This record gives sequence, structure tokens and C-alpha cells, in this order.
Amino acid sequence: MGLHSISWPRPRQQRADSFGLRISAFFRPSGFGLRSSPLCVLASLLLILPAFAEDKVTYQDHILPLIDANCSKCHNADKKKADLELTSYQGALKGSGSGAVLVSGNLDGSKLWKAITHAEEPTMPPNRPKLSDKELEVFKKWILGGLLETASGKAIAAAAPKVDLTLKADTVGKPDGPPPMPKNLPLEPVVHTARMSAITGLAASPWAPLVAVAGQKQVLLFQGDTLAPLGILPFAEGQPVEVKFSRNGQVLLAGGGRGAQSGRVVLWDVVTGKRILTLGDDYDTVLAADIRPDQAQVALGGPSRLVKLWSTKTSQLQHKLKKHTEWVTVVAFSPNGQMLATADRNGGISVWDPESAQELFTLAGHKAAVTALSWRGDSKLLASSSEDGTVKLWEMQEGREIKSWSAHGSGALDVNFAHDGQLVTCGRDLAVTLWNANGGKVRSFDFSGDLPIRAVFSHDDKRVFATDFAGRVAVWTAADGKRAGELNANPPLHLLARTKGP
Repeated sequence: MGLHSISWPRPRQQRADSFGLRISAFFRPSGFGLRSSPLCVLASLLLILPAFAEDKVTYQDHILPLIDANCSKCHNADKKKADLELTSYQGALKGSGSGAVLVSGNLDGSKLWKAITHAEEPTMPPNRPKLSDKELEVFKKWILGGLLETASGKAIAAAAPKVDLTLKADTVGKPDGPPPMPKNLPLEPVVHTARMSAITGLAASPWAPLVAVAGQKQVLLFQGDTLAPLGILPFAEGQPVEVKFSRNGQVLLAGGGRGAQSGRVVLWDVVTGKRILTLGDDYDTVLAADIRPDQAQVALGGPSRLVKLWSTKTSQLQHKLKKHTEWVTVVAFSPNGQMLATADRNGGISVWDPESAQELFTLAGHKAAVTALSWRGDSKLLASSSEDGTVKLWEMQEGREIKSWSAHGSGALDVNFAHDGQLVTCGRDLAVTLWNANGGKVRSFDFSGDLPIRAVFSHDDKRVFATDFAGRVAVWTAADGKRAGELNANPPLHLLARTKGP
């Protein structure tokens, strides 16, 4: 369909009559001929036509005819491919099963625009050339003009500009200069409890001596070498369950919420402690979350059994991954950002392309809930731990298992790679264990706490940190397994005054 067929509004009586009157005025008989010469008529028409060409681009008058000609076969009220209906205005605004496909005033954030310009899979129309430049220009003006339904309708307000966290490819990974460390963050705790509960969130910066712990309605930051407190970040959204550092160590992520009520993910600037973004709209606690190395996406999962991919640039939901049949327990982006691994309580693991949301591999083998996923630094190996007691290694060339061993007979609860390829695990046998790159046991650490839940290496692999069910955080020297101290994840109130002195 060419632009000429849709550049004029659909015939609405008032507009048609008005146009007819204006045209006929130049052809009204006067004497023996026309009132004006053909040249005058042409000149006058040229004055009129631009006014109509500049009319507002609307769904009813301009977009729907294009949809009828190119999209309605797959995206109508009776057949909603990808749960997307485009033949009604409300359906177009509602979007697909993966979320909104139109963002007012934002072409980059509008998946429909990317699909019809063939900038992103799946392309529209499928198996056909993209629309003409003139037709695409109509869509462009409609989106930038506020997604008007009719000429007399009200434009949808454009989304407020967001902080663009996206990194260029050559800046992903270890940053130049000193690694990011907190500066002058508040040390006063949000809450101090008489008794701590299980700490499920523990993360170490990949490049700095910095450790993050999910506390009571707050995230605590510690110096990894001295074990001194460096800052406390309030988590007003409820209880933090998961914490992760970005690949360059500049952003800290926390996911959590309130059980059976709400789930959110919060991003902070590590140096300033300033909140950058809050994402998510779940109706239950976010159990798993991660940020892509280029910081363009955040993945989250939980009891909904869905994995959701959010854009940090637009704060819009990009994809819903519906493969899992049980609670999503883990999500983890590969270090190169090209893959996203997700897992659930049924033992299922999937590996996805985060751009297209297409599944790359299904990793079958665990007989019980998957408790953790960890990528080796080169993105070629993925490690998984499970309540079935095993730790498995999966190669990503063909998506197959290459190694499996019984790490903790009664249940393995965590696994994490070091920079050099060693692994640390913990499990229901009350052991925190170091393994070499081939899965051979190196040593178990002297652990005397409650059930260990999480275990990670420090930024330089020289220390191991582990949390337990009673809310303690133990620290060991990796080389000899000796105890190096403990972090206080439940600091008393007025810590700031006591720490800084009179």
C-alpha cells in the first residue's frame, strides 16, 4: 500500500464537506466560464494541500489502513500471534505477551518500530520486504507525535528520559583506573533486629575489594580486605533477596520485595550510593536478578515462573520468557553478554539469546531444584548447583554436560567461579568447599555456623565469603582455609557516631 492511499484522513463527513466547499469555491461558474483561471486554481490548491499534509498522524486515519494491509492477518482480534492485536487501538497499546510494543515519543523503545524497520527479530511483515520509506515515515510520525488515536484525541505523554546505562563493547569488563569503591556513604542502618534471618544475597565486586550483603530492608557494603563497613543502602521495596555487581563493578543491583505483594529490582551507583533505576512490576518477591554486562538489560525471575527482561534505557519490559514450569530460582548473564542462563525449582536450565529472547539450549540433567548458576570468565563454561547434591559443568558450544560430581550429598546450595577457574560451593552437609578447575576437591573451610547458603570469592580470589541461615557472614583465606574474620550484617543503630568517633 503506498502513502498516497493513506495520507488523507478516512472520509469523515465534516472534514470531507469542508474540503469539498473549499475546492468548489474555485470552480463556481461565473458568467460563461470558471470564476478563476486554471492557474489560479492550481496556485490555490497548492496553498491548501500543505495544510492537510501537516495534519496530525493518527491511528484511525493513517496507521490502521497500513495495519489492515500488512499486519492484520496475524495480529487481529481472532488471531493474536505472540498475543499481539494491532487491529484495535487499545490492543496496539496493550502490546504482546512480552510487554508493550509502542512507547510514545521513543522509537528505540518501540518494538513495533524495530520490527517493521527490520532492525530486530522477528521482522514484520514476516517473509516479506519491509514497508516503504513513506509508510515507515507515517509510523515514525505517529510514534513521535504521541500515538494519537484520532485527530481530536489526546497524545500519550512521552516517557520521561532515563539515565542511559548502556556501555560500549570496548568498555565492558574491568574499568580503567582505580576500581569503583564507595565514597562517604551513610553508615547508619535502616533497621537493627534482635535476631537475624537467613542471608540469601551475597556478592563480591569483580575488580574491587568490595562485598555486598543483603540485610534487613537494606544492603550493606564492606571493605573486602579490612572487613570494615563502607555504606548502607536502604531497600524500601521490602526485603532484598539477591544482590549482584555489574560486570565493570560500577553498578550494584538488588532484587527482592514483599511476599505475595510486590517484587522490584533497584540499581545503585557504587561510588555515590545514588539510586539509578527501579525496575519490575511483579506481584511477588523477585528471587533472582542480574544485569547484562553492557548494562542494557536487567533480567529477573521468581514465583511467577516467568523470566522478564527489562530495558535500562527505556525502563520498559522487553521480553517475557515462559519456558519454566516452576519458580525461577536463578538468572545469570554470560560475561560476554551474549547469553542468559535461567533455572527453576524443577531442575530445568535454559540458555537464551537476550536480544531476540530465543532459546539456545535446554540443559537437562538435574533431578531437583537448581540453586545457583555461575559463568566462567570466558563464557565457555556454565556451572550449576542443585538440591540433588551435584555440581555440573556445561560447555556452551553445543550446550552439553561435560562434568558432574556429588559436591554436597544432601544438597548443593551455591557454586561460584573464581577468575582463575576454581570453584567454591556450599551445601546442606554444612560444608563450604574449594574445587579446582576440573572439579577436584582442594579443601573444605572450617565452618562452624548454621546452614551455609551463599559462597563467593573476593575480587582477587584470595578470600572466600559465605553466609549462613542464622545471618552470619564468615571469611576465610582461600590459600590455606584459615578463618580471616566475620562481617556484621546486623549493625546496631548509631553505628555512624560510634564508628566516626566524637
